[in-house]
Parts: sequence; C-alpha cells; structure tokens
Amino acid sequence: MSTVKQPLNYAQQIDRLRNFHGLVIEDEEECKDILNRINYYRLSGYGIGLTEKANKDKYLPGVSLKQLYDLYCFDSLFKNYLFFIIEQIEVQLRSQISYELAINYGSLGYKDPSYFQLKYNKKGQLIHTHIIDSLNDEIKRQQNIPFVKHHITKYKGDFPIWVAVELLSFGNLSSLYSIMLSQNRKNIANLYMVRDKYLDGWIQSLVEVRNICAHYGRLYNLPLKHTPFLYKENRPYKGNKNKIFPVLLVIKRLLKANEQWGDFYKKIEETLDKHSQIVNLSFMGFPDDWKVVLQKKLTNVKPKGINNCCSVSA
Repeated sequence: MSTVKQPLNYAQQIDRLRNFHGLVIEDEEECKDILNRINYYRLSGYGIGLTEKANKDKYLPGVSLKQLYDLYCFDSLFKNYLFFIIEQIEVQLRSQISYELAINYGSLGYKDPSYFQLKYNKKGQLIHTHIIDSLNDEIKRQQNIPFVKHHITKYKGDFPIWVAVELLSFGNLSSLYSIMLSQNRKNIANLYMVRDKYLDGWIQSLVEVRNICAHYGRLYNLPLKHTPFLYKENRPYKGNKNKIFPVLLVIKRLLKANEQWGDFYKKIEETLDKHSQIVNLSFMGFPDDWKVVLQKKLTNVKPKGINNCCSVSA
C-alpha cells in the first residue's frame, strides 16, 4: 500500500522547505504569497540541477525559494514568446497543407485514404483513420461555433479541406503531413528548402514545444523527446540532451530569418539578459556564443533534390 504525503499548511511548508530542503527563505510573507499563487510542486521543477549530488532532497547552499520563483517567471515569459512565434508557423503550415491537398485531390479528397501513405500508429490504427475520427469528434464538440454550424446545416456536414484543417490539432496536422504522398510532402518542404523527412521532424519538435507552452508545462531545463535535424553548421549545438536551443535554430530556418524572426530574437535576447543572474544557459542548450549563432545570416543550404523555393497562391 502506498503512503501518500499528507498536506501541509503554508507555515508547515515553509518550515519543511527551510529545514528539510535547505531553501533560503528570507521573507516568510513573500514566501506565503508565492506559495499561495504557485504550489511548490510546480516550483520544484525549477530546482532540478540546483540540488546536492549526494542528496537530491537538499538544495545547494544559497538557493532560495525566490530564485525558483524567478526562474518560473522567466520560463513563463520565454514560453509566451515561443508560443506566439510557433503559432505563426503553424498557421502557415495549415494553409500550405490544405492548399496542396485541395489543388491535387479536390475539396474533400483528404477523406480518401488512397491519397495518403498507409501508415499505422502505435495502437495499430491507420493514421488516416485516426485523423478523420479526431476531426469528426472535433466537429461534434464545436458544432455550435458559427463556421462549423454553417457547414453542418448548409453543406450537410461536408467540410472542405481548407475548413477542416482549421479544426485539426497541431498534432493531427503533423500526422497528416507525415502520411501525405511523397511528392505532396516535397512540394511543401520545397518552400523551406529542406528535405521532407527533415520538415516532418521539425514539425514534430514544434508540436512538442507548442504543447508544453499551451499546457503550462516547464520548458526550462527540460529534455525534449524529439531531436530535430540540424544543418551541418549548427550540428555542434545539438548537445547530448535535446534542449530548446536546437528548436530555436529550426524556427529560424522555417522563418528564413525574416522580420518575424528578428522581432522574436530581440525579445528572447532582452528576456535572457534581464534574467542572466538566475538563468543557466547550459540548462537550455544555449552555447556561450548563442547571440552570434542566432543573429548569423542563413547560409543558402539546399539538400540534393530540392527545387527552387516556390510560393502558394491565395
């Protein structure tokens, strides 16, 4: 039988944090205010890497609860910027994928599994079937939203791909790209001057980071599941553990280091400079010369077989 920990009131929590975990707490009222807004279980994640090697329950000398809170605040701000920039890429991908499928297979062609690769998920279900089932579930869930209701009543529930794609989660959008036929995948990948298998991995990485940001997860000092492909000049920054920095390099490539990237970089630079006293850049996979790397102009690297960049018309 498991022994679940018993709840502690704020005074008891402060006593345990100070005397058992060794956290520095100078202002108890400030500490109570922090614990009132953010429970310690969430804050404790920011203490990873700040504990003694021989005793993970004990923090290193000088580590304070305020420091964990400040790391949490930094992480929240950093994720807000990431969420916004990933949203821009996601919206563009929705447009490109829907256009590619519509032009080649018609408005409802996406429902036909013969226009996709026969791939199965870990549960043994055809990925195309899973996507369509998820779409139908989403249509039912959002049936009272005006544009959904409009297509149910006027078009008998037929949703053309450029409408259906707006109801897919980013994860299902990623899955949809992964099962598109080779030439369709390549046509989209050409826009980014990258091989389709690499773009596939890039999208998966963005889905993971986007979901962490959207669901209030911790991104600081978190090893990510997906390892994105990096161009030769950026491979030294891959690191032993897949942290967030390689994903920033992918975002830079996807945006082609444009104005959006420039604005995003400035915000990241300002945020990191502001929190330089508490943020350990190595915990995020950042190299010492990260500013030079992120500001460096892109080299015109094009894998073999990639045609010139094309555009999708409206």
